[in-house]
Amino acid sequence: MSKLKELNFPKDFIDKFICGNTVDVMKQIPDQSVDLVVTSPPYNLKNSTGNGMKDGRGGKWSNAALVNGYSNYNDNIPHDEYVAWQRDSLAEMLRIIPEDGAIFYNHKWRVQAGLLQDRHDIVSGFPVRQIIIWKRKGGINFNPGYFLPTYEVIYLIAKPKFELAKKANAYGDVWEFGQESKNKHPAPFPEDLIERIISSTNSHIILDPFMGSGTTAIVAKKLNREFIGIDVSPEYCQMAQERLKNPSSIVRSKSQKMEINQVSLFDMLEVK
Repeated sequence: MSKLKELNFPKDFIDKFICGNTVDVMKQIPDQSVDLVVTSPPYNLKNSTGNGMKDGRGGKWSNAALVNGYSNYNDNIPHDEYVAWQRDSLAEMLRIIPEDGAIFYNHKWRVQAGLLQDRHDIVSGFPVRQIIIWKRKGGINFNPGYFLPTYEVIYLIAKPKFELAKKANAYGDVWEFGQESKNKHPAPFPEDLIERIISSTNSHIILDPFMGSGTTAIVAKKLNREFIGIDVSPEYCQMAQERLKNPSSIVRSKSQKMEINQVSLFDMLEVK
């Protein structure tokens, strides 16, 4: 990858999609300059103890959308490296939010080698205030050793003065939203989920450092907020830019659905 050009805040960031390594890009954002971070990183699903996604073979998921990884990222790095990368990312996110700022960090718990991988090694030491359960449609579990997972988690990582918008606390900490199935991106956020998060805060500048197809940006503009989107993939940056102009541009065609026969990220569980 070519060296990231020097960027100037705010003119090169606000309401822009920036293509580059997320940690490198965030290092160019001044301290306490972003009100809220809403993101879901790649889950490193292909680094697996099972055969479902391991090494790109596909196993029982040979037609899955993520069998070849994301565009420009194969979602398969050693676990220790993955954890270090995510902790570096969270450290930058924490630096750039103010004392009343927060990070909504969506991740997926997994069963690896017969034990729960609950992502504590990623979020340990960060100011996690709450875990929100995102209840969504379950997938298929071929492993008789544990029950079918039907949720993901959203870590609310908050600075001391962070408060929710008026009456937002009434939502509770279990949210039920279906996953997005029509998006060309293999692992898109549902818009309703992002709208719940952003509208529950008084934040004005919203960052998504793993932007994907740009859902956070779309919702931010809908709610009259400003956004910053970062992604390493030129393909996804282009997809997000086009989506901002034409929301229907990211909808997968019927022929694409038939060709891929996609199993979404949310339906991929660990198999042994």
